Amino acid sequence: MHPVRNLIHFPYMKASVAAKVRSRVSRLPVGSFASAARFGGSSGAIDAELSRLARDGKLLRVRKGLYWKGPVTRLGIVPPDPEDVAIEVAGKGSGPAGVAAAHRLGLTTQVPGYPVFAVPGKAPSDIHGARFSERPWCRRELRLTADEVAVIEVLRDWPRAVEGSWEDLLMSVARLRDSSLIRTETISKDVEREHHRGLRTRWTEVSRAMELV
Repeated sequence: MHPVRNLIHFPYMKASVAAKVRSRVSRLPVGSFASAARFGGSSGAIDAELSRLARDGKLLRVRKGLYWKGPVTRLGIVPPDPEDVAIEVAGKGSGPAGVAAAHRLGLTTQVPGYPVFAVPGKAPSDIHGARFSERPWCRRELRLTADEVAVIEVLRDWPRAVEGSWEDLLMSVARLRDSSLIRTETISKDVEREHHRGLRTRWTEVSRAMELV
């Protein structure tokens, strides 16, 4: 490209990217995350504009490269739930593990002070208020939801971290299935690929019980 033309074109490109980012952010529903990876294009230019929007009070920076469009009050933007941040950082197919999984299913009254989240493949670095643990990559391929991961993790560690009974677990799984919050057939596909023998055995028992409910 001609050097003079390049000097003219570069500022125009920056302005164009900024306008597109502002437009995308304005259309985002309240309660959404924003990042360069979600928007595509030049990560540097996009992140720079997201950073400007955060300085202007339009977004809240929750970690490097990740922003939040939350409800706005006179005190500022309401921050996201730490669990939502952890799952956003971990990516598709991730979800709560241990006490956090049992709590999500209503099987314990304990509230984890430092929850663990199961991540398909290589786990990212821990973030403030949450830790990550690696799990099989197939969970991302199957696009498991956080509720589906919670069911799998509770069965994987059963009865650790659970205060309720086996019947309580069955009722919780049935409720999630009937509310279309979990796909039992998708969980079955994941469990078939998992090497944890106890998980496979317990999911077989749950599946048989679900056929009677």
